[in-house]
Amino acid sequence: MTRVSDEPGEGIRGWVKRHPVASFFVLAYAISWLASIPAALGYGFMFLFTQFGPALAALVVTWYSNASVREWARKIVRWRVAPRWYIIAIGLPLLLVGTQSAIFGLAGGTIFPSMISGALAGFIPSLAFLTLDAGLGEEPGWRGFALPGLEAAYTPIAATAVLGVLWAFWHFPLVFIDHRFPHGFTSLAPLVLLALLTLVGIALMAFFYTWVYNATQSVLLCMILHGSFNTATGNFPAPLEVLQRGVYVKLLLVQDITLLVAVAILVVATGGRLGYAAASRRTPKI
Repeated sequence: MTRVSDEPGEGIRGWVKRHPVASFFVLAYAISWLASIPAALGYGFMFLFTQFGPALAALVVTWYSNASVREWARKIVRWRVAPRWYIIAIGLPLLLVGTQSAIFGLAGGTIFPSMISGALAGFIPSLAFLTLDAGLGEEPGWRGFALPGLEAAYTPIAATAVLGVLWAFWHFPLVFIDHRFPHGFTSLAPLVLLALLTLVGIALMAFFYTWVYNATQSVLLCMILHGSFNTATGNFPAPLEVLQRGVYVKLLLVQDITLLVAVAILVVATGGRLGYAAASRRTPKI
């Protein structure tokens, strides 16, 4: 017989304990999407809550379910990993974006090599800022909380696919907040296409984050990887006024195809494990 406690709120707390990952996703979406409404209306300070929704959700669910906040936080500052992983976290996005730039140019897109020197000069400051902004705001949630729970229940590929889709769709309000998103389009159909192609690219990137996290158990390295991806893609060697309408669609297609090929190589190279080396799975709590 199930004992029913008289203590207020134990029902909710019990559900959160039994379903911590689901609770995290609900709260992360609620914080970020609700905060995006005033952010879209011009209250820019609310963007901080939009950006840090996943980290706040992971903190709240960890604390509310009586799990160890200290253990969760320890992974955020875990810096003692093999130096090659720092090189991978910083260099992999540069390699991918460089490859995308070359393919885009060969496919008839316009590339401005003169922009590369300036982008490289500002790379480190931008990397540091975005690591502490987007990286710190998101990775303690996505990789520091959700990924371990999902991998306890599913294979690394399946867990990453689930997380990738939910992580990608979490970005959807940015379609309405970021004034640069339309890239010259005004009608609904092409905007939906841009959103889909963008979300596919984000979901594919999740496989690289899983690999880095599984190999290092360090959220810090995932934060750096996040900062490097944002910095590299934000410094694509072509100005915004060139990347308009059909040209931008072509770029998104090149990016997604490049990422898909890179993910396929990673999956084959890791035997489908993506660095996951747990001897046995825990009792899943999704």
